[in-house]
Amino acid sequence: MSEVVMLAAELREELGTGASRALRRKGMIPATVYGSGKESLSIAIEEKEITKYYRRPQYMSQLFELEIGQKKYKVLPKDITLNPITDIVNHADFVFLENKLQKMKVPVVYANKESSLGVKRGGYFNIVKRFLNILCPVENLPRKIEIDTISMPIGTSIKAKEALLPEGAKLLEDPNFVIASIIGKKGKNEDSEETKPEAAKK
Repeated sequence: MSEVVMLAAELREELGTGASRALRRKGMIPATVYGSGKESLSIAIEEKEITKYYRRPQYMSQLFELEIGQKKYKVLPKDITLNPITDIVNHADFVFLENKLQKMKVPVVYANKESSLGVKRGGYFNIVKRFLNILCPVENLPRKIEIDTISMPIGTSIKAKEALLPEGAKLLEDPNFVIASIIGKKGKNEDSEETKPEAAKK
C-alpha cells in the first residue's frame, strides 16, 4: 500500500456559500468525504496543509488518513476545485477507502521520454493521457504507473493495455486507447525518403 499522509480536519457545523467564505478567511477550506455506502462528512481542512500536496502529480493517488476528533478515516482524493483567478483551493472532495477493491485515478510517468530513441532522432513525445483509471486491491494501491520509453522510435505508440498494473488491478479504460506516441517533426516519419541517408546523397 502507498504511504499514508495524516491530515487533520474538523467537522463543519455550518454549510452554504457564506459559511464557506468565512472558512476561507480563516485559512480553512471546505471539503466533503463520501462513498463506500457511508454517510458523507462535511469537513474543514487547513488550506496550507492541502496545498502541500495538491500541486503534486501524484495527488490523486495519495492515500490520506483524516483525523477528525477521535476518529480516523482513510480516504483518497476525488476532485479539487481551484479559484480561477488566485489558483487557491476552493473545495476538495475525498472518497472513503473501500474494504477490498478501490477505484482510483493514477498518474502515468513516462520515464526517459527526453532520452527516448525517437526524441533523440528529432521526434516529439506526444502525451495523450497523464492518468489511468484502475480498480485495485487496497493493499496494492500504487502512487504512480511508470512506463519506460527509452527504446521507442518515431512512429510508435503506447496503448493503455501496455501499462504494468499492480497485482490484482484492473484497467478501467479502453485497452486499445493510445495514451502516448512519438511523432516526427512537421508530420514526417522516420522512414520517409527525406530522412534516409541514401536519399540525402542523391
